[in-house]
Amino acid sequence: MEKIKFSKYNGQGNDFVIIDAVTKNITLSEEQIKSICDRHFGIGADGLILVKKSEKADFYMDYYNMDGSRAEMCGNGIRCMAAFIFDNGISDKKDLHMDTMAGNKIVEMDIKGKTPGNIKVDMGKPVFDPKEIPVNIERDEVFNYEVSIKNRVFNINCLSMGNPHCVVFIDKDEELDRLPVESWGPAIEKHQLFPKKTNVEFVKIEGADSIKMRVWERGIGETLACGTGACAAGVCAIKFGKTSGSEVNVKVPGGKLNIKWKSPSGSVFLEGTVQHVFDGVYCLP
Repeated sequence: MEKIKFSKYNGQGNDFVIIDAVTKNITLSEEQIKSICDRHFGIGADGLILVKKSEKADFYMDYYNMDGSRAEMCGNGIRCMAAFIFDNGISDKKDLHMDTMAGNKIVEMDIKGKTPGNIKVDMGKPVFDPKEIPVNIERDEVFNYEVSIKNRVFNINCLSMGNPHCVVFIDKDEELDRLPVESWGPAIEKHQLFPKKTNVEFVKIEGADSIKMRVWERGIGETLACGTGACAAGVCAIKFGKTSGSEVNVKVPGGKLNIKWKSPSGSVFLEGTVQHVFDGVYCLP
């Protein structure tokens, strides 16, 4: 039975098992990843990250959802990965270039003593072209598009932050905490409009620079936070003038994230803290 060292990190409750695959080459099967992420029989996590070498950047993020499926990008995951790299002395750089399936991302760490404080990542430009998201709707952009799902008409807003997102704004008199996300989330995620499925954000405007969000993540389910989802929700709030300025505080069940999008043709920045929870050794089945 092979034993493998790991660390557990989380960003606003969005938790990850992170494994060093730089100093030792490690590959895992879909079933092994599912077992590791299982919250009853494994370590338990929303996703798993293998930190690998890269010829294009400092490191490569090989990211998997808890169901074993591979994902293009994870905003909270890449922030946790940067902290893991620093904490374990794999690199002493405060700014890291990370290669992902969604391209190169730059992560900046604010080091407090010997520990990373706020960690900011340049998430790149949001993509609105339906073919690139992808979403099966013949338009230049998919905003405020009506679709009937589960006997409710949703006005969906679609974009990619390296992975597909569908943002739904709810009415001001609706209670976000009482929404049946466990029913609506998977129905939208797996709708025929989305050939690669989609992440789904349910968003309520709280103030001039503040929104509240619940998220249903593709291949995972409802999570306490989602970095790319917070970016997607923040971009839509700014783009539609639902908030003022270029900065949005996103409240999620696990805490708060800060989103900056200064220019319609510019990058989106995601910022927040991460937590190192524990280290351990896992016996691969």
